[in-house]
Amino acid sequence: MDKIMNDYLVKIEKHLKSMPDSERIDIVKETKSAMLELQNKGVSSEHIIERLGNPKELAKAYLGEAISKDSKFSWRKFGAIFAFCSSFAGVSGMLLLPFISTLSIALVIGGVITLIGGIVKFVGYLMGYDIAGITIEMGTYTPSPLLFLPISIVIGVLMFWLGKVLWKLTIKYIHAISQKKKTLY
Repeated sequence: MDKIMNDYLVKIEKHLKSMPDSERIDIVKETKSAMLELQNKGVSSEHIIERLGNPKELAKAYLGEAISKDSKFSWRKFGAIFAFCSSFAGVSGMLLLPFISTLSIALVIGGVITLIGGIVKFVGYLMGYDIAGITIEMGTYTPSPLLFLPISIVIGVLMFWLGKVLWKLTIKYIHAISQKKKTLY
């Protein structure tokens, strides 16, 4: 393997730094193996690099594919989304991806907190306490303690659901902008 192909592999690895080490190493090994196979078939280093395309674009495709494999939330994936949007997604990604991914987490957490607040307020009411710090105000309307729990359940479930939908949209958006994955063969 010559310097041109080694430099290419170094660039790919650099662009994949937000991925877990094992996945990054596997991708570099896979790319190296394909390069060596093509080289053994008599393809020149320059033609192999040309065929692979820009290392940043190839890394983008792998990173997008890794992020969009499943839509389950993890903090590592959340960090990878920020790395992805800052490295690859361009202006729309710099604005849209951080916004919808952060908003999705905020809504999920807010939905859970709203539900817990409703339960705490209702239990406090049943025990004869008015917990003034937990309240829902819709304009000038404030629900009675008996209506507080059902309203907080509805609001909490809606917030949680909307957060999950935004998370899935985040994953789908990443998948869509990473569809340009280039193949070696």
